[in-house]
Amino acid sequence: MDIQYFRTFKIILATGSYSAAATELNYTQSTITAQMKRLASVICEPPFLFRGKTLRLSPTGKRLVPLADAILANYQQVTDLATPHQLSGSLRLSVPESLMMYGLNPVLQGFAARNPLVNLTINNATCVQNRKLLLSDQADVALMLWPLFKPDPQLSVIDLGAQCCSLVAARNAPTTLKAILAQPQAHFVINEKQCGYRQAFEQYRHQQYPETHMQTMEVWSLAAIKQTVSAGLGFSFLPDFVIQDELANGLLKRLTPNIPTKLHIQLLFRKNWHPAAVEQMVQTIKSQLPTAIPATDID
Repeated sequence: MDIQYFRTFKIILATGSYSAAATELNYTQSTITAQMKRLASVICEPPFLFRGKTLRLSPTGKRLVPLADAILANYQQVTDLATPHQLSGSLRLSVPESLMMYGLNPVLQGFAARNPLVNLTINNATCVQNRKLLLSDQADVALMLWPLFKPDPQLSVIDLGAQCCSLVAARNAPTTLKAILAQPQAHFVINEKQCGYRQAFEQYRHQQYPETHMQTMEVWSLAAIKQTVSAGLGFSFLPDFVIQDELANGLLKRLTPNIPTKLHIQLLFRKNWHPAAVEQMVQTIKSQLPTAIPATDID
């Protein structure tokens, strides 16, 4: 049986539909259907069942999940045998922009120097998407800035420490969030809705200022967010490690109050997926990322 059938199975599981999996894989939906029919003929039951338009795992499909993980992991280990003395093959790393731009470079430089034959692919996506990519076998290692996960049967999660976030505005802006929200057009300049620190701020604002009007300006680049805020076009709520240079240079200033978050940098990889390149990347991140982005004392 083609190893791709198991990859397709995992991607359907992550995306929730045949059509979404076809889009992810750049396949036709008929190809996805044919692969799952072939898989069904082997396990003697369809791996997925439909209830109306909702897709769910069949009983045998549930038993197949850990076996598919093991098959894919073993396949990678077999391909690693081609170069026993030096790691080769491919490694897919999925990270949010904040960690990619403000801390990951030393990690990547160290990994590439030790493993020049590994083809490293880096995907920049939201934290929620990074986890989905990992579960659907579209990533091997993922990083997230997110509240701590509960124990997961499929994923190993390593906590690399809590991170503080701060409200910031231009240096000539009011000094408190209350004063800014009292302005006729208070613009919250931030990135996508699936961002952990955006969600933390919006939850706080709804609890503390439920009647206050606020416009949200979505800017999908941290550099552009900081430039927009420093130009006086709004305020933002960003991780401290992202804004330390602008604070030091006086381009931005912190506002009060301090808003607590429960965000931690977390390193994720599949429990049944331990090829040598994954283990090497995990160890490199564990040893080097906390130096580039130290954990904060306040959670």
